Amino acid sequence: IFTIVLAVLLTVLPDKIWKYGITVIFGIALAGYLQIMFLNKNLDLLGVNPNGYQVAAGQGVTDLLIWLVIFGLIVALAVCREEIWKKAVTYGAAFLLAIQAVAMVSLLITAPEEAYKRPFGDDRLSGEEQYTVSVKDNVIVFVLDYFSSLYLQEMLEKYPDGADVLHDFTYYNNADCTYYGTFPSLAHMLTGQEVDTTIPVAEWCRDIWEAPSTGNFYNGLKNQNYKANIYTTDANVLTASNGCSILRDKISNVTNEPREVSVDHPLLVKTLVKMSAYRMAPDFFKQTFYTNVSEYSLIVEDLGEGILQTNSDFYAKLKEKGLQADENSNYFIVQHLIGTHEFNTDINGNACEGGNVEDTARGCMTILEEYLNQLRELGVYDNATIIVTADHGGCEKEDLQIIYFAKRPGETHESSPVTNAPVSHCDLLPTVAQAAEMDYSKYGSGRSAFDLSQDELRERTLWVRGKDEKGKDIYNLYTYTGDILALITQIDEGPSEVKEMYESYF
Repeated sequence: IFTIVLAVLLTVLPDKIWKYGITVIFGIALAGYLQIMFLNKNLDLLGVNPNGYQVAAGQGVTDLLIWLVIFGLIVALAVCREEIWKKAVTYGAAFLLAIQAVAMVSLLITAPEEAYKRPFGDDRLSGEEQYTVSVKDNVIVFVLDYFSSLYLQEMLEKYPDGADVLHDFTYYNNADCTYYGTFPSLAHMLTGQEVDTTIPVAEWCRDIWEAPSTGNFYNGLKNQNYKANIYTTDANVLTASNGCSILRDKISNVTNEPREVSVDHPLLVKTLVKMSAYRMAPDFFKQTFYTNVSEYSLIVEDLGEGILQTNSDFYAKLKEKGLQADENSNYFIVQHLIGTHEFNTDINGNACEGGNVEDTARGCMTILEEYLNQLRELGVYDNATIIVTADHGGCEKEDLQIIYFAKRPGETHESSPVTNAPVSHCDLLPTVAQAAEMDYSKYGSGRSAFDLSQDELRERTLWVRGKDEKGKDIYNLYTYTGDILALITQIDEGPSEVKEMYESYF
């Protein structure tokens, strides 16, 4: 529709203005097509980088020069070779339009059925009990997305008392996330299963939730009268395309109750246009159109008991609704918040634009303080096991390690003790099992974090996704013994092993 309206408007312009208007439009279209098809390198299309679009200076200059050359050639033809210019614009425009038409028709024909309808009655994760804890025993894990140990240091430099709210917690300053990225990290944390790069992602997700050790863990929790409630807005990071039905006999907040949603159509269109411009623009201007992952979540609002993952939304509902206490069950709770994935939280835990990592990290501590205070008011704080960690750290070698705070029942301190015990996300299930008074020696490949000791030497492996020289998706595995300095050394030396992915989640 836009193309037709623009074409009609152009026909009523004076010849000279029409000619150069056509030249500019065709130049943008042609250069943008080349940008999308050939010049975009490993483009982040999901808005997963809190710093926005980052590009090497040399790449940006080369990219811009190509755009200038294309525009220069078309303008030169318009001025000096009008007949050639007419043919170039006519046939070039027809070529680009034909490509768009074929792509659109192809998508309409080949798109899966679920692309045309919202699932109704399918299993999903419910947020109905997101603010419910047990009167008895609680094991609560806060997973703050993209929160590296380096970000904590930067926050404390600006706000020295920023983490005082966690004074009863032991801080593990040598924590490894095992996998970089929310997928597969969160799925691994909750099943203890290693990634199998030789099979499709959906098959791996199905296998890990059907694994005997996973079943034994969640059955063990049930035997201890625990509900296991997982709160993340994108269940696909746990199930891929299998849907939440594979979680039903393990995770308690799986439901198939119909939900009512509201779609912000103007925001939907705005986001689509913004993302198209982001893909099409030269590197120097992509940052202007970069769309953070949380912007997508604003398009569809759950009018019922939806899960809240954005820091400020979770905090506002926490203050409005308050924590509720259940006398019937113990609770294992995983609260996955956006953390420092985006710099959109101020120090008071409220939403902001154009923030920074220090303020966002401090805002996360404000939210935790409110939650812990409400646990105290309910009288359940002292008996709770609470872990505050991240699914992964940043994308640079210096910030790949994560925050890891843990408090056992009855643990109190004036200020947080610090240990360099080499904890890993391989240890989450054994740690939770120990807290739930289960036999914690048989879950996953790890150990309980509470059994690790200061200065212990332990070999760990960090998987970092990437691409090889042919553009294929791979994991670079870095095996190291020691702390972050040992990890950095190993990264500088190169991967210990490289695994090619059968299929990338992204």
